[in-house]
Amino acid sequence: MANGFAPALLAHLQTVMQEQYPGAKITPNGFLKALIQNNPNLQIASVNGESLAGGGMKLNTLGGQIREVKLKYLPRIIESQVEETDNCDNDQVFQYKEMTLSTPKFAKFSFYLDWATVEQYQADAVRSATIGATGTSVLQEVLNQLLHSINGIVSKVDSDLLGQVTWGVNQTTGSNAAKTINFNKDKDVLNLSDGINEIMYDAMENEVIGDPLIVGSGLFTKYQIKGLETSPYQYYHDTKTAGAWGANQIGVFAKGAVGLVDIDRYIAFKNIVKFGNSTFTTITLPVETTTGIATTMTFNLQIKEIDCPTTLFNGYEEITTDRGYQVIITKRYGLFQQPTDALQAGDRSAGNNGALRYTITNNCDSCPAAE
Repeated sequence: MANGFAPALLAHLQTVMQEQYPGAKITPNGFLKALIQNNPNLQIASVNGESLAGGGMKLNTLGGQIREVKLKYLPRIIESQVEETDNCDNDQVFQYKEMTLSTPKFAKFSFYLDWATVEQYQADAVRSATIGATGTSVLQEVLNQLLHSINGIVSKVDSDLLGQVTWGVNQTTGSNAAKTINFNKDKDVLNLSDGINEIMYDAMENEVIGDPLIVGSGLFTKYQIKGLETSPYQYYHDTKTAGAWGANQIGVFAKGAVGLVDIDRYIAFKNIVKFGNSTFTTITLPVETTTGIATTMTFNLQIKEIDCPTTLFNGYEEITTDRGYQVIITKRYGLFQQPTDALQAGDRSAGNNGALRYTITNNCDSCPAAE
């Protein structure tokens, strides 16, 4: 029989190709990886007496409730507001501004595995495997197909987050448009106003504290591969930045000025081993496979038992299926950024939000003519 069913002597392509097997590869999602690895922490002990889930910027409590979280902030005082006269006049009444953390984006993917198909598989495909926070027991083939679904899910999340970025005003240009920076082809020319030197100078002028996070692809990734110098920044390659931001564009972000806001739904009282025909749990999935060091993210998982023949969409058309399992993976999420109005008008960095945009070129300042 075909498709790996017993008793045909067919090896899975994954067994042959190992880590090069395309079905389990995850397209580099550098922006999502950067957010997860450097996510700000709400550091809120409780909301109305209920503890928020630890770490990052989650909007759910440990008890499974979803809460609205607002952050308040004040603009800093600028030089022109400081008096030169010794008097008792009042100079300012501070007024807090507020921003609401939100998760406007939603990603969902589901697949179905029917008994009629499973019955034809070899024994290793129908043995028990354990997944999820509840230690849910599933068929090995369910786990295998789940692993083949990861790339589409995390790539969707990454693409959405890239599209949500709001660029701040670069203090060196007075604009939030992409600033062009050339990486000179002639290594013997010392131009202090190009290359990584200019990017790091901009970071200083925009009052970025610590090593900035850089996300991109194209020429800047090629520069990274060449490895010309020690990096005073953290770089994350993302194959989708060219489509989201523009060819050879990079984003430079201050740590703490950007983050991932998300919700874990199926926890606490919703982390149910069996409710009706479904099991609800959370599952931790990798967001990249390129470095060999796992960076993971939590998703919500529902495994629904279909106990009667039914009609389902198979990706192309409606078909009648046998009894089996439907696996539904979901995530609600959004992007946190420093507000662009955190600095008042007249401040030297007004409009800056810790997110700077650049277009990278690789031209020659003064290369000698070819002989």
